[in-house]
Amino acid sequence: MASTYSTSLGIEKMATGDQSGAWGTTSNHNWDILDRISAYAAVALSDASTATLTVREASPGSGTENLQNGMYRVIKFTGSLSQACTITIAPNTTKMFFIVVNATTDAASSGPYSLAFTQGSGANVTVQNGNNAVIYCDGAGSGAVVTDALSDLQIGNDLSLVSDSAVVNMGADNDITITHVADVGLKLKQAGATGDGSPFILTLQTGELDIAADDVLGQIDFQAPDEATGTDAILVAAGISAISEGDFSSSNNATKLSFKTGASEAATEKMYITSTGNMNMKNTATGDNTPMVVTLQTGELDIAEDDVLGKIAFQAPDEATGTDAILVAAAIQARSEGDFSSSSNATSIDFMTGLSGAAATRMSLTSAGTLNLNDNILQRANLLDYGEVTNAIGATGGGTQDIDLTLGNNVVATVDTSANTFTFSSPTASDELCGFTLFLTNGGSQTVNWPGTVDWAGATAPTLTSSGLDILVFITTDGGSIWHGMVASADSS
Repeated sequence: MASTYSTSLGIEKMATGDQSGAWGTTSNHNWDILDRISAYAAVALSDASTATLTVREASPGSGTENLQNGMYRVIKFTGSLSQACTITIAPNTTKMFFIVVNATTDAASSGPYSLAFTQGSGANVTVQNGNNAVIYCDGAGSGAVVTDALSDLQIGNDLSLVSDSAVVNMGADNDITITHVADVGLKLKQAGATGDGSPFILTLQTGELDIAADDVLGQIDFQAPDEATGTDAILVAAGISAISEGDFSSSNNATKLSFKTGASEAATEKMYITSTGNMNMKNTATGDNTPMVVTLQTGELDIAEDDVLGKIAFQAPDEATGTDAILVAAAIQARSEGDFSSSSNATSIDFMTGLSGAAATRMSLTSAGTLNLNDNILQRANLLDYGEVTNAIGATGGGTQDIDLTLGNNVVATVDTSANTFTFSSPTASDELCGFTLFLTNGGSQTVNWPGTVDWAGATAPTLTSSGLDILVFITTDGGSIWHGMVASADSS
């Protein structure tokens, strides 16, 4: 009677009374096959798109050496590849499992390359370069399937990755990785998509099926170690939560982001952003002089004149009608008045508005406390109290003495040594009322000449007090083309 052979490994089963005198040779060959079941082998692949992993001969015969690489349970595939390789497990009727290692190298500078394991027309298993896998084949003939035995892995207790640089690879091409950074934390990386519009996305999805108002959809907490000192120290110190603003439905998923911090407490909400984009910030400090502070800090290291330190801009939606409508309509910005140094951080606050274009500066508050209006117009001001700057000229000293209105509208001067000629400069624009008051001492002691643009009552300049104080008023409405002069008080005490 002829020998028969096992389906998977082709172990020869001798018939009763068969192979007289050769039984030992056949048995030893069978033992060699069984020995490979518990062994490891390195298999070098040639640079090709296909290869075959033979488990046994398709039709083993008595006395035939039937020792194949596919009889090993742990197989490390090596070789230099310039392309991915599909490895067919043969024959397609054998049922077997393997621990496979893709240790191939890159021969084309565009890899490394994956290995795909197949047996029939059914599903395959792809093992990325540098990865290990446990696979098995069902031996179902032409439709045979290869399965990843660890595709749905269940672990009863702890999983330890003992390497200081352990990496968890995810995806068919290892496009997402989680890397252990020793003594630091975890690094999440998207390695696959490199084009524009391919951000790394981390999604926290609740399992709750009925979302109502104030339900937390997801939360990230920050906490000190359990062994930290004190009762407050071990509480959640900060956190970020996504909280529903109402019942979720087919037309509603309104959610706010809540930012929580702690002082001597479990972290509580200090700021939130609503579903419509409104921001609310809360200062829970109740002591004196504990205001809410929002700081805008530039990253520029060399602050020069007119550099903007920070800016708050107000703008309509991008889809607003017209080209001007979508521009920044108003803004507040902090602008340096000069180079910053160890002794200078002079800064102005600019208030900007738009009319038919991008917002431009209309008003500035300087570091010295001066308020500058861009068009010098303060409309319908109602001042409870005010003071005018005095331009204290002092002794004229004879010659020409200019009265510059940018230095003040209250002018004090004394005529002392010789004839004096006054000039007026820097009035406001035409159609604006501009004037000043001159407190002149000893005006009659010397000859005083006034600008030809001054229109005196009766076309005659007044006689001034030789030893005393005269108060004179000058006004113009045409930018200084004509000044109307008058004596408010002669020889005033």
